[in-house]
Amino acid sequence: MFNDSDIKFHTPDKVSFDWAETGYFNFYIPEENILGFVYIVHRAGVGATVSDLEIIRDVSHSPLGSIYVDLCNHNPLPESAEKFELPTGLIFEARSIRDYSIRYNKNGIELDLKFEGLMEPYDIHDPTMDPMAELDPKKALENSGFGEAYSAHFDMAVRVTGSARIGERSFAVNCLSTMDHSWGPRREDEFSPIVWANAHFSDGYCVHAIFAFDPDADTGKEHDFKHGYVLIDGDVRGVTGSKIIADRDGITIRSLEWRLTDVDGREHILTGQMLNHHPWLPYANNFSPISMIRWQNSQRDDGYGTYMEGWPLNHIRGDSWGH
Repeated sequence: MFNDSDIKFHTPDKVSFDWAETGYFNFYIPEENILGFVYIVHRAGVGATVSDLEIIRDVSHSPLGSIYVDLCNHNPLPESAEKFELPTGLIFEARSIRDYSIRYNKNGIELDLKFEGLMEPYDIHDPTMDPMAELDPKKALENSGFGEAYSAHFDMAVRVTGSARIGERSFAVNCLSTMDHSWGPRREDEFSPIVWANAHFSDGYCVHAIFAFDPDADTGKEHDFKHGYVLIDGDVRGVTGSKIIADRDGITIRSLEWRLTDVDGREHILTGQMLNHHPWLPYANNFSPISMIRWQNSQRDDGYGTYMEGWPLNHIRGDSWGH
């Protein structure tokens, strides 16, 4: 379980070069087909902070197909994780574990966003929250979905409010989304394939899950469920099993069928259509195609969410090199 002290740095006394503390925040402007996200990676061992702001609208396999990208890998590490301003112009503040704000004004892009938690942070290693949590530390890392990088990790459904200006156009932002926060060793040459997916509906129904991922497996077998939850009527229900069937064209997701079973044995069924696609590269060694998805559920109006895959690049591709 996490509390307000966890908005601060967790730097070990003897910090290694690969120690990382990360935060991911995104927002949707559905009427404009826009997905925007901010990703922050603090690396106390090398004294640097990654600042990444990206806004997408279209289906593209090139970063040039995005509306905007401002990714800088080597900002100086701030003194405080709770409140800082980076040379990129990104201004961040965490007032509590459930209350964050992000501002940015540069190059014709202006953001003023607030993220308010709709639930307690979902701790994937706490068995009182997550039925998939492992008490044995070694098994917990093996089952995290992302190895040591998720030594400590939570996801949380949030309401995002504020404004976004893109060039000469201004938009009000009022959506549901999912943020996350992690800390632990995070070597860039030891990433595990992962899927991070969520869906949000206007009545407050939210679904989120983490999967280990085998892109070479047969259709319907690529996703190995690790952790997840359903937020319904203000109640958080851990998920005990989940399956995704993806219709895809290479790395591009066209549509998804998603089934989850919560701790009460209730099945949740969603279908999704890809609205945009972007070849995100949060780490040079980890290609992470990301899409905004329009989700349908038979009991409510359309919702929106994110589907992201992580593909480590540092392994041989093709079938001829071993012969």
